[in-house]
Amino acid sequence: MFSTNLLCLLYLLLALIMEFILCVRSTPIRSFESIGNSIEEQPEDVLIDLITRYGQTIMRARDDLENSKRTVDFGLSRGYSGAQEAKHRMAMAVANFAGGPGRKRKVDIRNMKD
Repeated sequence: MFSTNLLCLLYLLLALIMEFILCVRSTPIRSFESIGNSIEEQPEDVLIDLITRYGQTIMRARDDLENSKRTVDFGLSRGYSGAQEAKHRMAMAVANFAGGPGRKRKVDIRNMKD
């Protein structure tokens, strides 16, 4: 007797849960309905202003890109003389470095053991 009442209660609870799930899945999402009309509701001057500002932003970004190409140029794209200039600058940087080229002093191995 007790188990049949419990079984009926579980069936009823299961039916209510299934009804709730089906109800939730069938309800439309209202937030997507308003997106379609949002462009039509905007005034034309606001849209034109937005497009103008977007175009100016693109032009500024393009100018910045062109100016960023003018960074360090060793003249490698100018042929042999540019390559010579690059080698000269690299050699000068190495020569100014403390451990750069030059006469190295011989290290006495006997003094290093102390």
